[in-house]
Parts: sequence; structure tokens; C-alpha cells
Amino acid sequence: MNIDDKYITEIGQLLLRCEDMLENEWESVSIVYDVNEGHTSNSGFLYMRDGILPTCASIDGEPLLFRDKIFGLREKVQDETGYGFIQLLIQMEKATGRIKIDFEFDDPNRWAIKSAKIKEMREILRPDFS
Repeated sequence: MNIDDKYITEIGQLLLRCEDMLENEWESVSIVYDVNEGHTSNSGFLYMRDGILPTCASIDGEPLLFRDKIFGLREKVQDETGYGFIQLLIQMEKATGRIKIDFEFDDPNRWAIKSAKIKEMREILRPDFS
């Protein structure tokens, strides 16, 4: 799959505009974006020097901007592969600006953040840029 880097760069730029990113001192972030027919949601974690906070990606005053960018990427992936992803994992490191994404096409529970396993998921989703 050959995805233009501009999509990833634009997602990173939008992520930096999200309320939780602006209001907290974070070192890295992981966001899981769920895309199902007629439903979207996102949740994740801010990894800080002294703890981990649950978070979601929301831009104040422009609530659909991030979602629309994810839909555009999903459409591009679907055009290239014939499949639309159902989950998108976005991970970013603040100090370096590095960002990476990963797709899930089949298992809606792969990165599901549920209260029963929240501690486990925050470690599974912890970004590793080494």
C-alpha cells in the first residue's frame, strides 16, 4: 500500500490542535479511531512524565475536521486495497514530531479500549519509536 505522506502529516497536524493535546504536558499519545457503518468514535491515552490520561481527539470549534480527515484516508486506503479499515491507530511523539499509523481491517476488538482491560490496553498502545 502506498499512502501519500501528506495524509499522515495532516493527521499529525490536526492531532496537535486537539484540546487535550493543547491543555496537557504530554510526551506521546495513542489514539484509536473506530470507523463503522454510520458510527465513528475515538479514544486513547496521553503518556506524560508522571502518568497516563485517557483522551480523545477533538478540535474545539471544528468537531468534524478530524473525522473528515480520517474518512479521507479511509477512502484512499479503500481505493488502493479494496478494503476500508475499521480501526486506525495513530501514535505520536511530541519531542520529535514522529508519527506512525496502523490499520485494522477485520477485528473490531484489536485495539478496543474497554474499562475491564484499560490498564492492559494503555500499555499495549504505548508508543514505541525506538
